Amino acid sequence: MPDAAQNRLEAALPAALARVVATPGVYAVLWCGSAARGEADVHSDLDFHALVKGDHRWRSSLMVEGVPVEVFHNPPRKVRAMFAEPDHASVAMFAQGRVLVDHPDLAALVEEARTLLAAGPTPRPLTPFQRHMLLDEVVEARSTQADPMHAFHVVNAAARLVRALYATRGWWEVKPRHWLTDLTEKDLQVAHHLHTALNAPRPAERQTALEALALCVLESLNYGESATDPEPVP
Repeated sequence: MPDAAQNRLEAALPAALARVVATPGVYAVLWCGSAARGEADVHSDLDFHALVKGDHRWRSSLMVEGVPVEVFHNPPRKVRAMFAEPDHASVAMFAQGRVLVDHPDLAALVEEARTLLAAGPTPRPLTPFQRHMLLDEVVEARSTQADPMHAFHVVNAAARLVRALYATRGWWEVKPRHWLTDLTEKDLQVAHHLHTALNAPRPAERQTALEALALCVLESLNYGESATDPEPVP
């Protein structure tokens, strides 16, 4: 099935590229996403980054030969601004994409993205307030173990914890569907805790796994002191 999905997308690629190139202002095109990596499945679409002249950026969705197509139109300076944020998805797409319409601007952006991807993002430690909010999620889940909503609370808290983990460890973010695979390579214990939190049939087992996952991010489950910066009241 994956091969059939990949072949279907590749068959639509010439017509999709023609649509993208025909867009006024487009002068370079990068094919990116799972299909560009040869990893398409039945849920994949065709993704393109198009460099455009001028001062505007936009996103467009197309249907070409029954295939959904997403196109991100940006001038080069906007792409560099996304790299600087850093926008993890954009860095990965430019670093791993395939150039279809070349230009020196696109070649430079691809090289920058590959350098950034190899270096990894700068780790971002949690602020006391961020830590407090994450701990609140875990405690809220703990208090609902007898409630049918417990599984929902665990999933919600686990997702926030995993995103925080990626930030604090200095790892490039991946889509949630790839978390378990990616974490298995990066930290097998974290992957085990996440898998158990998401799949354990009993609330107590789910909660125990969630709290073990939280300890990988928060180091303790004790509240500390925190405060946000004062803001003016309009």
